[in-house]
Parts: sequence; structure tokens; C-alpha cells
Amino acid sequence: MKEPLSRRGRVRTLTFLAAAFVVLCGIAISLAAQNIHYRRVTTLSYARAFSQLTDSVDKLDAALEKSVYVTSANMISALCTEIYGEAQVAQQAIGELPYGNVELEQTAAFVAKVGDYAQALSKSAARRGGYSADELENVKQLSQAASILSGQLDELEAQLNDGTLELDDVTAVEERLSHLTEDGDVLAGSSYESVESDFPELPTLIYDGPFSEHLQSREAAMLKDEDTLTMEEAQEKAADLLGLEAEALSGGREVNGELLCYAFSYAQDGEDCSISVTQQGGYLLSLSSQRAIGAETLTCDEAVEKAKDFLTAHGFDDMTESYFIDQGNRLTINFAARQEDVVCYPDLIKVEVAMDNGEIVGVETAGYLMNHTRRSALQPWVSAADAEAQVSGELSVLSRQLALIPTEGESEVLCWEFKCENGDGKHYIVYINAKTGEEQQILILLEDESGTLTL
Repeated sequence: MKEPLSRRGRVRTLTFLAAAFVVLCGIAISLAAQNIHYRRVTTLSYARAFSQLTDSVDKLDAALEKSVYVTSANMISALCTEIYGEAQVAQQAIGELPYGNVELEQTAAFVAKVGDYAQALSKSAARRGGYSADELENVKQLSQAASILSGQLDELEAQLNDGTLELDDVTAVEERLSHLTEDGDVLAGSSYESVESDFPELPTLIYDGPFSEHLQSREAAMLKDEDTLTMEEAQEKAADLLGLEAEALSGGREVNGELLCYAFSYAQDGEDCSISVTQQGGYLLSLSSQRAIGAETLTCDEAVEKAKDFLTAHGFDDMTESYFIDQGNRLTINFAARQEDVVCYPDLIKVEVAMDNGEIVGVETAGYLMNHTRRSALQPWVSAADAEAQVSGELSVLSRQLALIPTEGESEVLCWEFKCENGDGKHYIVYINAKTGEEQQILILLEDESGTLTL
């Protein structure tokens, strides 16, 4: 039987408990103060980001308005540079707001499109000496949209400054985003709701850039006339490509992407592998094996030959290798189609070769399937000698060939391709437009023992 605590023991215990209570209260008060400080700092950070967004859109609006009335290519270029810069700042500000790219989705898309379109306008104006009629109409409509957006943001900022509204913190936004309507819409309550719900109508932008409307309806050149396969037919195709029985493939599923396809799984040497074939035509779209690769026994030349043999066996003829990179004994080789004496870089296939035994462990054919077709008018208007005269005198030309290269808007330009070297032995690729004789593009080659990358 325990003896009762002495009076001194009880006092000591109560003292310890009181001290512990005081310490816990101190910790709680300290944490509360830290939380208040964090919220204050966060709120100030969000307010600063929103102020930056408003300021950038205001400046973008002013530059677009001026752009409607300028006539010289130099002034158009200067204003387009300003528009692009403000669009970049606006995008950064949106990224600093709590889930800004979700709750300000249309605003983020608008500033990204305007910035990119401004870059394209600057180039076309320099080439043409000014706007085309369609470009001027687009600038007018973008200016009107920017003016409306600028006014909405200014009004919202005024409400934030006078306390009528508050910018949401991350927790509040997460709570709202976790409760979606049946249609996938976000529930009301966002400070940005009025801006997004009344977003101005934008013009249809058709230009040479990644946000061009024509890219959304682009068809794969190789697949447009092909029949659509069922899952079972695609499984047979995939098995035939692999030299397996259809029953060896499992997990068939539809995959929605730029190219609709069916994906399947299979085992090879105890390792999980996957293959996908297009729904139209049943073409090989991708192949992947993640098996561990042993010590390197092949040379790069031997691996390239293995990849070429694979492509030929699967119907990809007239392919030429360009650059490669060795990563963990996986040699990734970029192949492009060749038509006559022209290398067609849009028709790209990537092949990964295991350097221990030459097995093909990865394939990507999307670029080829999207772009490959028989081209006409691949004859240059500018001679190789005249094109070479446009290459900088600081570079020595090592080789030349005709090449079809893609633009940002996924159109194609016929160029003379010159591989060059500077005085330090560093290599570059210079592209001279074979129709106009103007510089089209320049790439820096980063070369080391693992392969070549381009910048």
C-alpha cells in the first residue's frame, strides 16, 4: 500500500505542475504570436503580388493601346518588347498568389498569350515593315480586352485597400478547391471571381507561336486517313510489333493526349514494360522498359545501328541520326526523316538503346506521326554559297546541308544548316532561311563524353 504524499511532496508536485502549465502557456502564446506574424507576412506578400499584377496589366494595357497607332517597325518592336516584359512580370505575380494559376486561370492564359503574340509580332513587323491587316485587328481587340481587365483589377485592388475584400490565404483556397460542383467548377467565394466571370472575349490568334489557335485543331499527318481500331485490334497490333502473342499483353486502357492511343503492359525477362499504339492506324507511339542495365559493352556506333535496324523493321524508313546522349548506359538517339537531300527535323523519333546488349528499351514516335508527310517545294531559292556568306565571320563552317526545321508555331522552314566552330573549338549550328537568305536560328552545341545537347 502506497504511503500518502507528505505536505512537502504535495507542494513540490503542485509547483512542478504550475511550472509546466506556465511553460505550456508560454509555448502556446509564442506559437500564436508566430502564427499571427506568419499570417501578417503572408498577407503582405499576397498584397504585394496582387499589386504587382495590377501594375503590370496596367502597363501592358497602355503599351497595347499605343501599339494600335504606331506605324514604324522599330516602334512596334520596342512596344512589343515592353508588352512581353510586362506579361512575364504579370505571370510571375500570379504564380505568387495562392493558387493564382487556378483561380485566375483566364487572366494567366491571357497574359501568357499576349506576351507570346507580342514576340511573334515583333519578328513579323521587322520582316514586313509593319502590321498586316489581320495583325492590326488582333492588336485592337487585345488592347480592348487588356483595358477591361486592367479596369477590373484596379477596382478589385481598391476594394482590397479599403478592406471591402480580402485576399484568400492558401488554407481558404484549398478548402474552396476541395469542394467542386458536379461540373467541375469552383464554388463561389474567391476574391478573383468577378474578374474571371466577366473576362473579356479574346480574338482568335492565328500566328507562328505555341498559343496559336490552329494548334488546338491540328491533325496528325500520318493518321488522318487511317481507320480507328478497337482495343482488341490494337492489342493484336501491339503484340505483333513486339513479336509476342496478344495474350502476353494486359492492362489495356485508352489514353487521351495529343494522339489518342491504347496502352498495354507486358513482362520481359521479369521486368515490367509498356507499349502504346495509336487508336488510328495502330502505329507504335511509345515503348518503355525500366529494366536495370548492366555494364556497357557496345560502342555508340553499334548502338546507333541497332536503333536503325529497329526503325527499319517497324516501317520507319529513311531515318538519319542527329544527336545522342548517354544516361546510365541508356543511349538516347534522335532520328529525323530524310527526304531526298533534306533532313526533316519535325519528323522526330527518339530511340533508347541498352548499352549492355543492344536491346531497344525506349521509343517515342509522336513527332514523326504528327508531322511526317511527303513535302513538295524543297528546293532552295538561295544557294549554299550565298547562305554561307550570312554566317558570322567569327565562325568557321565545318559542314552544310539542307534541313527543314520547326518553328514555335509548328510550321516548317527550309534552311541551310551550317555546323560551325569558333576560335575556342566550341560548336554551333546556324540556320539560314533557304527562301529569304536571312538568319533563322542559331543553336549552341553542348558536347561531352555523354553526348550532345542543344541550346
